Amino acid sequence: MSTTPLTSDQINELAHALSSARKDVRILDGFPGPIPNTLEEAYVVQDRCIEASDQPIVGWKVGMVPPELREKLGNERILGPVFKDVRIDLTEAQSTGEAFELPVFAGGFIAIEPELVIETNQDIAPGSINTAEGVEHLVKAVYAGIEIASSPVIDLNGYGPTAIASDIGNQYGVILGTAIPDWKTAITSMETSTTINDELINTAATDGILNGPMSAFAFMIECCAERGITLPAGSLCSSGAITGVHETLVGSTSTVKFGDVSTMNFTLVDNK
Repeated sequence: MSTTPLTSDQINELAHALSSARKDVRILDGFPGPIPNTLEEAYVVQDRCIEASDQPIVGWKVGMVPPELREKLGNERILGPVFKDVRIDLTEAQSTGEAFELPVFAGGFIAIEPELVIETNQDIAPGSINTAEGVEHLVKAVYAGIEIASSPVIDLNGYGPTAIASDIGNQYGVILGTAIPDWKTAITSMETSTTINDELINTAATDGILNGPMSAFAFMIECCAERGITLPAGSLCSSGAITGVHETLVGSTSTVKFGDVSTMNFTLVDNK
């Protein structure tokens, strides 16, 4: 990564390369341009990618910055848009064991991430919320969920947080399972597990992400405020990987369990 700021032409060319590869379902052997030096640059690229999409935004995914890069980049987390066409609301049967399919970029980057998905209960205008005073009052519901991280860039995560943020946060699906009853209490004693191809990959405390899911929710509100983005009521926050970012392949079968609340069985399929 260079320390030279990207020019406006480089930013536009990078956004075009990333957004067109997604639109055309075209796999890229590497990151298609210079990697942004800062998250601020990356969000400008992301904004251009958003402008190139014909889909409305229904929420945002929150991802983590590796600890060794947090001081340099000035943040612990990154943000990426969730477009309407990759929001999937499961039926009750699918939330409790009935198998379903999820599309991904075959040959590109593919990972599954069990996540709590938080829904807002009101419009949130930039600067209207002091998150230091708490954000729980802004929650309509919390769902057992899954984020699908998938990109045409084969090894996107290997290029670091600014590359990930540029490519809309490596976002290709937020899956809403069961709304968790009495979520404030329930998630404090719940465990989430991920199994891929019949192998248990990991089990972790459902509320165990850095500083808890409300911290991720607050970050979404703050980052959107800084970028001048209003969050409409009903916006989603995919709050961060609970058991990890689990890279896998088309054809793999997975089970994500949120305690006794939700069991989601799915197969990854080619999005073509």
